[in-house]
Amino acid sequence: MPQLDRRSFVLAGAAVSAATPALPSAALAATSSENFPRLFSPIELGGLRLKNRVVNAAMSTRFVDKGVPTEALINYHANRARGGAAMVISEPVNVMARQTSPRRVHVYSNPPGDGLKRWAEAVERHDCRMLLQIQDSGRGRNEPGRNMEAFGVSALPDDLSWTMPHTLDTDEVARSIDEIATSARIAREAGFSGVEISAGHGHLFHQFLSAQANKRTDRFGGDLDGRARFLTETLSAIRAAVGAKFIIGVKLPGEDGVEGGVDLKQAAAITALVHRTGAASYITYCWGAHAETLYTHLPDNHGPVTPYVETIRDLAKSAPGVPVAALGLITRAEQAESILTGKKADLIMIGRPMVADPAWAKKSSEGRTDQIRHCVSCNSCWATINTGANIRCDNNPRIETPDEADWWPKQAEKKKRVVVVGGGIAGLEAAWVAAARGHAVTLFSASKDVGGKTRLHSGLPGGRGLANIFDFQRASAARFGVKLELGTTATAAAVLELKPDAVIMATGATMIRPAFLKFGGEEIVDLRQAAADVAANISRRRSGTAVIYDQDHTAMTYAAAELFKEVFDRVVIVTPRERIAGDEAVVTRQAIYRRLAQKKIEIITSMAPLAGSAFKTGAINLGNVYSDETRMIDGVTLFTYATSRAGNTALESDLRARGIAPVLVGDCFAGRTVMTAVTEGHKAGMAV
Repeated sequence: MPQLDRRSFVLAGAAVSAATPALPSAALAATSSENFPRLFSPIELGGLRLKNRVVNAAMSTRFVDKGVPTEALINYHANRARGGAAMVISEPVNVMARQTSPRRVHVYSNPPGDGLKRWAEAVERHDCRMLLQIQDSGRGRNEPGRNMEAFGVSALPDDLSWTMPHTLDTDEVARSIDEIATSARIAREAGFSGVEISAGHGHLFHQFLSAQANKRTDRFGGDLDGRARFLTETLSAIRAAVGAKFIIGVKLPGEDGVEGGVDLKQAAAITALVHRTGAASYITYCWGAHAETLYTHLPDNHGPVTPYVETIRDLAKSAPGVPVAALGLITRAEQAESILTGKKADLIMIGRPMVADPAWAKKSSEGRTDQIRHCVSCNSCWATINTGANIRCDNNPRIETPDEADWWPKQAEKKKRVVVVGGGIAGLEAAWVAAARGHAVTLFSASKDVGGKTRLHSGLPGGRGLANIFDFQRASAARFGVKLELGTTATAAAVLELKPDAVIMATGATMIRPAFLKFGGEEIVDLRQAAADVAANISRRRSGTAVIYDQDHTAMTYAAAELFKEVFDRVVIVTPRERIAGDEAVVTRQAIYRRLAQKKIEIITSMAPLAGSAFKTGAINLGNVYSDETRMIDGVTLFTYATSRAGNTALESDLRARGIAPVLVGDCFAGRTVMTAVTEGHKAGMAV
């Protein structure tokens, strides 16, 4: 395995892209569509006109039932079209006879009914081109477990799941090409404007292209021309089946970071081979593979914005005249406009940001960028779809609803006085939604600012995107007249004084103090308080070792560890589990492990502090949870813990004693994720 901390791989193009910072919402409020003339100018692809340059990139939704498009699936893509995108690319569909997954829409088998036509029409009616994505995972699998139905290029296991595929013989590969071309023709006849071949991400086409994965000796193996033949012949077969007036896009591997895999030189050569077919209407690129580099295809806020744009521009030079699409952590219209005016791309692919706000394009073109629910870039959406659930978002609680795009609450029939206690993301969401429905809303926050613990996390390494949640909520609260009582701890008497018709409690939670601390360490605080203390004095270097006892396993714990490493000589994470980050998706977990290793933050698994450890003398004794093994960490100058959280519900008891039954949301109901907190707050605001 090569060294993966090379900036040319992990942060391709970062030197230029890093100069384009994420802008605060206050700066965005003054923009208008006149600021983005290039982004909202038309372009022609495959003989078809696109009204602008915004492309909704493919995202799996899991809104499929037994291979048939559901209303939720149709609504999802129609909302992105209604929201202003010029082209929408579907999630992967079944385009070969051997593809039978009920979680993907059947195209080749084309089950009875008009589902495909209704799907295409729902998008195309908004002057938006609808494309189906052609993809097969091959041996690749990023969900838990192994795929017993996998077909692959060679008799080699998947690097992540160790899935062992059936090796496709020469006739099966040729038949696959014919079936894909047939499916493209079916798509055209159903009203779709095109298809996109996903030839990266470590999927089947990528596996054919990679010398690491392709050990074949037939005409689909050998040198690069042979390895690329499955892709190039598929492109030619599709074009022959659909004719000239049809969009065929190709997503190619940029650099997969796998030893013996596709590097930038080979990616350029593959681009030239694709160009030679004359079949591609546009090209784009992706990073990583089904290996330890999977996380690189979803860049997060631990690196610069738009990290791949410069490299995409350079690779596309091998296909002169073919429009190229930029992608990868492009979250703001300002960034997109700069990329286009700088002639670095012809199209802008927006994936996660249009999960967060399907009207991203419409709001940007109308100068309403302050009303966009911007992407958090924490990859929670990816986590949901890769654990078998339908797609969900940290900052969009309305995914799947028919009116999702540019939605604003309707007025309530009866106006009420509503009190919200708690200024975190659950309480703030409830407050602005209730106010938008016409209620008179007062929000109490013990903190002098809104955002709660999410605000703390947003200030830690990699957390900046989380500010998008409470920035939008606060702007919406101001817009709809929420009265904010900041720096005020609400009492039952203060709540009663307002004579509320409804009370919503979002008072958060407190980490549970570990049992072993009952024998000492009274001065020890939890990780949230410790992180806040360190952040407030970040310029003060501290000697010794910082130890985090991890019974949390979410990203904030490891962001705090990175913060501690900036000021302490040594940082150690101790967990009783067999690994850390167990509650995070594999792409997030991979990135966490990479950063901790690069920063030399130590990880001790399957161990916990022993009761009676000498916390005050700078040494902590650990015991293995499975054996009698012990070890000691000395030189400890900070010990803190990240544990499960118990709700702060003292106010609930006081209110109930006075005849008020508050609605509990977020952490005060039970420990919550960001996604659940926002969703619960939204529902409470709608229900009041």
